[in-house]
Amino acid sequence: MKIDRVVCSVGRSGYFHIDFAALRSGVTSDGFIYDGEPQTPGFTKIVEPADAISVMLVLDDGQVGFGDCCDVVFAGVSGRDPVLRGHENLPMLEGEVAGRLCGRDVSDFRSLAQELDNFVYQGHRLHVALRYGLTQAILHAVALTNRETMAEVLAREYDTTLSTTPIPISVSCEPDDARQLDRMILKQPAILPHTYFTDVEQLGRDGEKLLEHIRHLSSRVKAIGGAAYTPALHFDFYGVLGELFSGDTAEIATLIGRATTAAGPLPLLIESPVLEESQKAQIDSLRKLRCALRKAGVNAGIIADDWCNSIDDIRLFADQEASDYVQIKMPDLGGVNNSMEAVLYCKAHGMGAFLGGSANETDQSTRISMHIALASRPDFIGSKPGLGGDEALMIQSNEMGRTLELIRRRRQSA
Repeated sequence: MKIDRVVCSVGRSGYFHIDFAALRSGVTSDGFIYDGEPQTPGFTKIVEPADAISVMLVLDDGQVGFGDCCDVVFAGVSGRDPVLRGHENLPMLEGEVAGRLCGRDVSDFRSLAQELDNFVYQGHRLHVALRYGLTQAILHAVALTNRETMAEVLAREYDTTLSTTPIPISVSCEPDDARQLDRMILKQPAILPHTYFTDVEQLGRDGEKLLEHIRHLSSRVKAIGGAAYTPALHFDFYGVLGELFSGDTAEIATLIGRATTAAGPLPLLIESPVLEESQKAQIDSLRKLRCALRKAGVNAGIIADDWCNSIDDIRLFADQEASDYVQIKMPDLGGVNNSMEAVLYCKAHGMGAFLGGSANETDQSTRISMHIALASRPDFIGSKPGLGGDEALMIQSNEMGRTLELIRRRRQSA
């Protein structure tokens, strides 16, 4: 099967772009928006609705493989590409990129994905969001051509064993939405609430607000979920633990220890406790914190995110044993082939793999991500798109369930 033509449309992502540098500068919130001027290049407001671009590969038999180009909420910081603007990229996608794709055979994924991921236009590689969506579309087209699921394509080409069960999901909740939290506890995901903190005031003096939040969450889990439900508690701090204690590793470790006590029997996952100005400093700080936690006998999993964007970054963090897990934030890696390889590298080198992404993704990028998860088998995955919880959990669980059942029935009849 070959690609007959390339069609693109601009649409909506599942969330927003938010200027993280502006948040860190202490701007005042006004409901969901903020008073003040943006500080990160590419932003026109501190909070902006974000674009997505659907790339549709029309095959010569009329079938359509498609993927969605989208980036992360906090675009343009910690070494990331700038915010994606949909209409600005259409001429190039439907021109140079389409010219490279039309007439190409789509019987296999890996080689064509690598080619597009490394494609240079006007002296630069394509924006990571474009590489992300283009390679999704290629994977979908290859699956249609071979009449198999995308997970089966990946397992065959990367020589992996498909998971036979759904991958655990870390469900994201808004920080102050008690009703949403109760809904998620009722649905009993493996990990929750993946709540985020971007301001030290949310933590309280010496972290007291944080500890009270964790105690309340643990009690709600017990009250609603029952004694048999023991999810891991996942919190994303965007560096504010380090900010609260002016980078004092011992004090950060002490608060994390108190947090594990507040969580009771529930395991604790701590993402981005510190945020440094360079990758080297980030790795050094995370390693020091892990060492301090081990010495204190504190059992909490540390997740690296910032400064760990590309597949080369992930390899470096794994080689340096910077954390217990790395978040493989899929839009940041560009081609989905890189996300597949990143999970496999982590597993081969003793690093925990959190196959994540962004609330800013779409339904299609999320569905395709589930196939990558089933074929690569990370430790857990992040919920997406959006921060509503219910919708993301539905899309992800159902896509994995459908895929697993199709594969099981096919193997039964073989």
